[in-house]
Amino acid sequence: MRTEKAKSKIKSAAKMSSQRIDSEVKKRTEALLKLINNKTVGRKVRASHLFNFALGLITEGHINMLQTQSLTNEDRKELLRQKWTEMYGPITKDEFTGIMLTKGFSDFLSVTNGSETLDVRVC
Repeated sequence: MRTEKAKSKIKSAAKMSSQRIDSEVKKRTEALLKLINNKTVGRKVRASHLFNFALGLITEGHINMLQTQSLTNEDRKELLRQKWTEMYGPITKDEFTGIMLTKGFSDFLSVTNGSETLDVRVC
């Protein structure tokens, strides 16, 4: 019976997991923690506390920016094709590529970029 009582009093450990980060992020984190922990009193700030605080500062604008930055050129092209489909009707990917080579496509881009923030670079 004593063992049952002892087991129930043991606190559950905090669940930890690891995340892979590149060496530059690790160096920046360590430098920032060194600066934060350069104090005479108080406990040390851990990386998880720093990350939790920083993640709380992220706004919807930051999320949109990161989503836009993650798009490939093919993704941007597909978004434009979907916008074209909304405005002018269904079109295949191959047909849309042909339309991209016409002069009228620049007019479509000017209308599209006015209503939506697509970072499209046409060479």
